[in-house]
Amino acid sequence: MVVVPAVTAAILGGITIDRDASDWSATGRVQNLAQLDKSVVRLTQALENERDLSLGYAANPVAVPDLAVKLKLAQEASATAGRAAQAGAAGIGTSGGYQATIVQDLATLSQALTNLQRARPAMSSSSAKLIQSASTSVSTYADQAIEAADTFSASVGNGTSDADLNGNQNALGALLRVANQMSVQRGVLLVALGSSPPALSPSNLAALLQAQQQQAADQAEFDASASQAELASFSSVTGGSAAGPARTEEALALTNAFSNVPLTSLNSVSNPKLTAPGWYGAMSATINGTNQAEDQLVGVLVTQASALRSQATSGLLVTSVLTVVLLALVVLVTTVVARSLILPLRKLRSDALEVASRRLPEMVARLSQSEGAGENAEIEPIGVASADEIGEVARAFDQVHREAVRLAAHEARLRGNLSAVFVNLSRRSQLLAERQLGIIESLEQSEQDPDRLSRLFRLDHLATRMRRNSENLLVLGGHEDPRKWSQPVPLLDVVRAAISEIEQYERIAVTIQPGVLIAGRAASDVVHLAAELIENATAFSSAQVLVTAGMLDSGGALIEITDEGLGIGEQDLARANWQLDHPPVIDVGVSRRMGLFVVGRLAARHGIRVRLNHAEPRGLSALVWLSASVAQLGPAPVSSPRRADTGPYPTDAAVPPGSASFTTIPAPSSVPAAGELGRAAAAHPAGTGWFGRSDVPNANLLHGSRDRADSRHDERQGRLRESSRQAAIARRRSPGEVRSRVSEFQHGARQGRSDAPQNSGADEK
Repeated sequence: MVVVPAVTAAILGGITIDRDASDWSATGRVQNLAQLDKSVVRLTQALENERDLSLGYAANPVAVPDLAVKLKLAQEASATAGRAAQAGAAGIGTSGGYQATIVQDLATLSQALTNLQRARPAMSSSSAKLIQSASTSVSTYADQAIEAADTFSASVGNGTSDADLNGNQNALGALLRVANQMSVQRGVLLVALGSSPPALSPSNLAALLQAQQQQAADQAEFDASASQAELASFSSVTGGSAAGPARTEEALALTNAFSNVPLTSLNSVSNPKLTAPGWYGAMSATINGTNQAEDQLVGVLVTQASALRSQATSGLLVTSVLTVVLLALVVLVTTVVARSLILPLRKLRSDALEVASRRLPEMVARLSQSEGAGENAEIEPIGVASADEIGEVARAFDQVHREAVRLAAHEARLRGNLSAVFVNLSRRSQLLAERQLGIIESLEQSEQDPDRLSRLFRLDHLATRMRRNSENLLVLGGHEDPRKWSQPVPLLDVVRAAISEIEQYERIAVTIQPGVLIAGRAASDVVHLAAELIENATAFSSAQVLVTAGMLDSGGALIEITDEGLGIGEQDLARANWQLDHPPVIDVGVSRRMGLFVVGRLAARHGIRVRLNHAEPRGLSALVWLSASVAQLGPAPVSSPRRADTGPYPTDAAVPPGSASFTTIPAPSSVPAAGELGRAAAAHPAGTGWFGRSDVPNANLLHGSRDRADSRHDERQGRLRESSRQAAIARRRSPGEVRSRVSEFQHGARQGRSDAPQNSGADEK
């Protein structure tokens, strides 16, 4: 906005300055030519005198008294004027911007002067023949020089458009030609009067008549070009008493020539008498008057050229100053206008970017957290208060911002209402599930038939799953049960409670480090989380599922759930891990992957980290890291370690503290970005590192596989074989024993869920 007007103004100003600079240069050239013309006019006058005296001297050296002396003086004057003219013409050339015709006239003048300089010494010869030949050469070269000089003088002002200067230039050219024709007449008649007898030859008569006619034509041109003041000045110097005798004597000579009698035949009766000295003196007086008029015109030309030069200089200076001032004003005005546009645009841009990158996301996050209740949805308008188009754009953007916040608040309220619907539906379903579980439990207590008892167990597990699905709705609704365990719960009981909610509990092998306690405030959520992961493992693996748990050297506890399913791809695994760390908002996709969402939500409540890795040789391994605030190592058991009898599912639970080998996992301080998932998974084998997640199809978490060292794999396979052996022993138990053990444990777990006293969520140690 500033550059274009400034450049335009600079171009226009530059054009104006260039035009004035051209005029300044042209007037400078005219001034130089006018100064040179003074020397050229003096040279012309000197050459005319030298030419006439040379012709008269060649005809009769004594025709005029002291003719040789006068010729010598005329030669010296011509030489001096010639040198001055050549010196002034040395700097005149086409490279300086001068016209080619002017340069050519000066070159012709210089060459003629050079030739004249060569012919001049012969005029001092004692031979009349040489003198005659030299006078002819002098006359020829003088004519060439005079013609070139007159042409130059008539073109001095061609570089300017000033009418007065051009008029004076034309008048000077005509006057110079008039003076030249007078000089020709003087020389012709001087030669005729100096001859013996005094007579005009036919050629001289023709030359004299031609000179008179040309003088009359040039006189008419001068009269047309000169001003009244110049005509008056010319008349005063040429129309006096000196001009009368010259005209009379010339008329008498022509009369005698036409009468074919000697020119001096009427001297006895005429007055003035026609003689060579008299004619030369009378005509020289007329020519001298003409020369004075020439000098006056040359002076006027020089004065006018100097004035034009001064005017051009002043004009160039004024134009330059005005151009600079106007350019500065243009830059100033355009800068002010540009700032009035750019500053609001910058403010609009910065505020728009702040709204897009900070204000709107923060507002949407606050509305999402508060579910649109009690949150001020007013926006801060963009700080552009102008009433122009930029202000209208700012107001339009504010309206878009306001509408986006309104939609976010509406969406947050919808999610809040949806969460309330989830909670209400879950409460209703839970009541029905609890009643159903009570009926099934009473039937199990009185049933003796093993087959019917097994079916009742399956029905019991299905009802338990239904209840857990209702609890999932509570999690989706963001509801956290206020009832908490007031005392820490052993990790073994937590895992058993989770397994009791699994339909295929008999395919689960457990290895638990005893003495590990889970904080009461987190026990129910850890049971729920572990049940989702274990059920996912049993649903997508036909082999046994291994559950191991124990304390970590770095603090906290680790639960590892490993299956031998088909596994999932790296991209899906990374997406599932990312979603475990960043539970998405409730949508249709969440309902299809409820288990994944519930695990992520429950883990986020208590700072639990869940990681899915590939198992070896196939399958999926789920790692659950419980922080030190959730899991702690309790006092060592008093009795000696023994294998714990867990009912229908075998376990190597009675492992003394520190006797089992668990991988030390550092407490994660941050979750790596999604782009680091592949590198992190390769750098941290089973049980190490925490990465992003990927989305997993199906209603719950998918099974998978992870890489593991061969030694770790052999250890797990050994535990699975031992667990299979224990499972075979368990299957040989009587239905009564199985019913008694499982029913007692399930009854205790359900009673603990419903009767847990409400507290502030802190563990009572």
